[in-house]
Amino acid sequence: MRRVLVVLLIVGMAAVASAQDLGIFEEVTAGNSFGLGARQMAMGGTGIASSMDGAALYYNPAALARIYRIEFQLGLTHQKFSNESSQNPGRYDGFTSLVNKADIDQTKTRFGTINLAVPVPTYRGSLVIAFGANRIMSFDRAALNHLVDDSLGYELDDYAKEFETGSIYLYTAAAGVDVSPNVSLGLALNVYSGKDKFVYTEAFHDDVIPSNSYEYESETTEDYIAASIKGGLLARPNADWTIGLTVESPLDWQIEQNFSDYEGSSKVEYDLSRPFIFGAGLAFTPGRLTLTGDAEYADWSQTSYNDNPFMEIDNDTLSSLYRDVLNLRAGAEYQFPAQGLSLRAGIFSNPLAYDSRFIEDDQFGYSLGAGWLIDKVIMLEGAFVHGSFTRLYTGPNDYSVTAKDSYSRVYFTMSYRY
Repeated sequence: MRRVLVVLLIVGMAAVASAQDLGIFEEVTAGNSFGLGARQMAMGGTGIASSMDGAALYYNPAALARIYRIEFQLGLTHQKFSNESSQNPGRYDGFTSLVNKADIDQTKTRFGTINLAVPVPTYRGSLVIAFGANRIMSFDRAALNHLVDDSLGYELDDYAKEFETGSIYLYTAAAGVDVSPNVSLGLALNVYSGKDKFVYTEAFHDDVIPSNSYEYESETTEDYIAASIKGGLLARPNADWTIGLTVESPLDWQIEQNFSDYEGSSKVEYDLSRPFIFGAGLAFTPGRLTLTGDAEYADWSQTSYNDNPFMEIDNDTLSSLYRDVLNLRAGAEYQFPAQGLSLRAGIFSNPLAYDSRFIEDDQFGYSLGAGWLIDKVIMLEGAFVHGSFTRLYTGPNDYSVTAKDSYSRVYFTMSYRY
């Protein structure tokens, strides 16, 4: 329920988001991570210390140094997104509130990954350069509010639907190099680019007084572009343990927003600053088993508007609506070398970037997957990821919506190594 909080009152009036909710300050890029790489996503989204394929250019560029043959990687993703809304629409004094429920699904299949990693001949150690285009954020979602009310003896039928679609792609040039037998460093140059389309439809039907009925539709599109630098370190204290550290620089999203409805259209341009993102990972590999864990920290309360004086005056408000978050992920992999088979599983806790008063249940989920090595040159990998979270929306007259969003994602990756 982005930008517009739908409040369908008993008399058919719609109220916009109040100061009690994010409203127009909800930025969909904040904390948004779709993930990439079937191996990493099958292991809970871990990869800072455990990546060993082209997806390392995203998780930890230092891990590229572990790639010893030219690798070409392709990937697809599939998502089913579900929204269940429970609405307490609020009432004037003397009337009883009625709870209304609605649900809606959306399914999308998208291109996910194309990566190329090339080892450079060296006298000792390893030097690997890599290039990639990866879909790392998804805006695909839908939401529906529906209110049927007859508390005054006649029927009112209200609904509001939100449909959103789009992606952010990450274009990367990266390199990983061994600086000692057990330490690797990496650097990635990132360009983010994408588009978001948000369509809001609202309708109110009064069977008794038809003149009260109305329909409304608006469309908002946003174009995004930004750039950042990400550095990584990979250390191997011994044969069983690997430690990874990463840091990604702050960036400024350059955003062009276009809005249109029955009254006409408007356009606004602004910058949105994103904070540092710090990551740490640990992998333990006793024999055929790999256990791995990642932690990632970002203080989203440092998000701010720039290059638009009219919006910059709201930076204090924006800061109060966001919080710092610590993402925790864990995974396991067991290999069957004779069969070329690997089985994987993981869990993750990725808290939402919004202040806790807007959240009932934070984002949590699990993952499963497998990999199959064919003739030592082709790796086929798949992952299934399920996650969910519950948002809270409040407005005037005790209006409230509890919205549970859940998703099931499938990642498929094919890597060819020669």
